[in-house]
Amino acid sequence: MRHLEALEADESSECQKDPFDEVMGDGRAIRKRLVGIGVSHKKPQENVAGNSLILPKQVMESIKSVVVADVQTELSAEREEIAKEKEAHAARVAEMERDAKEQEMRDDLATQKEPMTRDVIAFALHNYGRKTLA
Repeated sequence: MRHLEALEADESSECQKDPFDEVMGDGRAIRKRLVGIGVSHKKPQENVAGNSLILPKQVMESIKSVVVADVQTELSAEREEIAKEKEAHAARVAEMERDAKEQEMRDDLATQKEPMTRDVIAFALHNYGRKTLA
């Protein structure tokens, strides 16, 4: 019985403890920092200059020249492609203009045919009437 009472006392005391206080403590003995998503006992690392890589100037110049050459070839290829696209576009525009002019000429011819046909018929009837009266 005493054993059960002791277990219940332990469980009730655990429920009353605050998880933050368990991790952070009272703050006097050990200082802990909240870093990122967790708690750390260590100080945050500062950027260390010893990890950098130093290359000789000749290596850097060779890398630079290779990169510049690659970029220039890519740019020239893009310029050629753009020039081809411009030529194709200009050809399409010229073809569309020719088609528009052709259609306009057809429309003009169609509108001119009707009155011209009426005028020719009226002139022919007029001449026919003269011949029959004479």
